[in-house]
Amino acid sequence: MSNLCPVAGKPGKRVAEETLQSLVHSDHLAGVEGHEWFYCDLPDCEVVYFASDGRTLLKDDLTIRVGAKEKVSPRMVCYCFGHTIESIRQEIERTGKSTVAASITAKVKAGECRCETMNPKGSCCLGDINKVVKEEVASLAGDRPGLAPTCVIETSGGHDCCADRPEDKPATGRPPRVERAGLLAAGASVFSAIMASACCWLPLLLVTFGASAAGASAAFERVRPFFLVIAPVFLGLGFYFAYFRKEACVPGSACATPNRKLKRFNRVMLWVAAAVVAVVALFPNYVGLLLRRAPAAAAETGGPTETVTLRIEGMTCEACAVHVENELASVPGVRGARVSYSDARATITVDAVNPPDRASLVAAVGKAGYRARVVEAR
Repeated sequence: MSNLCPVAGKPGKRVAEETLQSLVHSDHLAGVEGHEWFYCDLPDCEVVYFASDGRTLLKDDLTIRVGAKEKVSPRMVCYCFGHTIESIRQEIERTGKSTVAASITAKVKAGECRCETMNPKGSCCLGDINKVVKEEVASLAGDRPGLAPTCVIETSGGHDCCADRPEDKPATGRPPRVERAGLLAAGASVFSAIMASACCWLPLLLVTFGASAAGASAAFERVRPFFLVIAPVFLGLGFYFAYFRKEACVPGSACATPNRKLKRFNRVMLWVAAAVVAVVALFPNYVGLLLRRAPAAAAETGGPTETVTLRIEGMTCEACAVHVENELASVPGVRGARVSYSDARATITVDAVNPPDRASLVAAVGKAGYRARVVEAR
């Protein structure tokens, strides 16, 4: 691994992957991802970018001309606003000074700078502008002795003209607005699906902590249709943002160059969210199959039995029925218990010789978080 140009043997300046993705021909993009890249600024070297593993990208591999490596005009210096060495020289010849640096600074403050995706160096061009201005002033001074030195913008200390624009700093790691909107929509759909199934899982959670579940489950059962509607709506918005909506960007801006890895990750997460929504939203429909065990019954003794039927209020899904069954089966004297969520009834087989007290059966249902009354016994 090295940051030395394999041709010139000189160290290069590290550049972000988004710079290469913006400027390299499409047939070379596949080899860009996943490598550390450097910019070679030597004018006589054909290499523009080189990777730490020795691979290179030459001038012809880029979609633009690299002004620092060109011998004929136009030789671009400022890629955001189209200033060339020739245009700077013409202005100095005509007016005796250059206003390019001041013009760029004003546009940077207005948020128009997109150095990361337009300049092959991936950084601000003011340092190069100042260098060209000084060289042109010195070159013309011999022909025009009265030519006054032009004012330049100080860029010592590594100042970056784009550094004062927080919205363009890649260090924040914030995805573009459209990508964020897609992730938020997917998250909202998952949340809605969880709330849609709360009528089923919330009672179990409340009972675990010793609270009554009937009121809470009934409340969530009433709003379940609302959440079942908005969950797919948010999911649809997520797919819209991920696959169809295009963010409006200034040409050459950072958002105009999509981060393929981020987009691919967001789409994968969206499909994961869709699967989660389906599983969670339908949870009340299949939870009984997962939780229900074989009917709880005492060992067969051959003795006589009788059946007690309870009417149960407050159940909102099959999970409630399974929980009630388990509580009833734990009552001494119960041979077996079966609870039907659809009929809101519990059918209990009890020992006819030593039957449990009916109040004990009602209390067991209450312990599960629901209300019960005896319908019949035989």
